[in-house]
Amino acid sequence: MDKDRLLYLLENDKSGQNSRAEAEELEAWYRSAELRPAFTDGLSADGLSALEDRLFARIQTVNAESQEWVDELPAGKSGWFGWGKIAAAVLFLMVAGIGLYIFQRQSGRITERTGFGETRVLTLPDGSEVTLNGNSVLSYDAEWSELREVRLEGEGYFKVVHTKDHRKFRVRTGADFSLDVLGTQFNVSKRESGTRIVLDEGKVRCNLGDSESDTLVLRPGEMVQFRKKPSDYQHERVEKGLYSAWKDHKLIFKNTSLREVAGILRDTYGLETEASRPELLDRQISGSVPTDNVDLLLQGVAEASNVTITRDGEQLVIASRSE
Repeated sequence: MDKDRLLYLLENDKSGQNSRAEAEELEAWYRSAELRPAFTDGLSADGLSALEDRLFARIQTVNAESQEWVDELPAGKSGWFGWGKIAAAVLFLMVAGIGLYIFQRQSGRITERTGFGETRVLTLPDGSEVTLNGNSVLSYDAEWSELREVRLEGEGYFKVVHTKDHRKFRVRTGADFSLDVLGTQFNVSKRESGTRIVLDEGKVRCNLGDSESDTLVLRPGEMVQFRKKPSDYQHERVEKGLYSAWKDHKLIFKNTSLREVAGILRDTYGLETEASRPELLDRQISGSVPTDNVDLLLQGVAEASNVTITRDGEQLVIASRSE
């Protein structure tokens, strides 16, 4: 069963709209080998909510059902009685395993993921808001103590609220880099090509090393970026909103090379790019393209750079229009 079908069945189950056949299909899924966290990571908040309701109801009934099964076994069949308890325990653990995964989301560390090309708006425990770009992961403790800390892989736009007790908010993108804020708006990108922070409002402090002196304070309209080592950073002024336009479902290019565009297509959409001639990737484009329709995005890039882009599944081929 694919995730779209699972989400459809879960949401219909929550509202009582599944047919008998659909209810049996969902029940079969619960008993199958697809019961694993990796399969449920991509579900929406509504889908996870429906899954939680169904699982916890199932956990409560499985033990009663298994006990009835054991009670019905022939008296004196101690061997069969032992196997009955084992089978019942296996069934209970199978269902409870996914329940434990949901429970960990509620009481331990919460992890939110987006698929390729997907964006999602999340509200954190303090009321701060994060918009996750495609192919990104955000994780944080369900309950914060003094430090409000999240970890990011991918790209996210943060709107951090300022708390009454002035608690620090920290974003980590790896073991050697983090940034601290109190209340502000900024974009963070941690991709294969490197790490980039662009500040729109407020003030952030980038922790670039182990000591207090290895810090850099950004002001609105400033960017810091580095390839691998935070100490090898570049600091410059940029146009506000240029690097966060994706959250409004568009990409804005200003003298951007097709090589950089190919990196965005790989990181955010899972599309691999090759060029018929390597020098084509040096072409620069300016303009904006929509991000919520990949075909229109590719068409816009092709028009702006005077190339053809052929797509075969997840593979793109860029060629000159004269070829």
